[in-house]
Amino acid sequence: MPEFFCDVLPEPTGWIYIVDGTPSPVYPNDRMAIEAARSHARRQSLCRVVLRKQDLLGRMLKLEMVS
Repeated sequence: MPEFFCDVLPEPTGWIYIVDGTPSPVYPNDRMAIEAARSHARRQSLCRVVLRKQDLLGRMLKLEMVS
């Protein structure tokens, strides 16, 4: 089963998630962006999605795997 990354990133006006190079709408906080990313990942039933979040040092931290 292929694995895709869903990255939650800060933006100047809030938070977004990016899947396969496509950004989401902007969310006011990281929790809302993570929840939206989880929902999006669950709809992708043919693949495993690795949910990651960027920390303050720019590193991508793995939050969970959604399949």
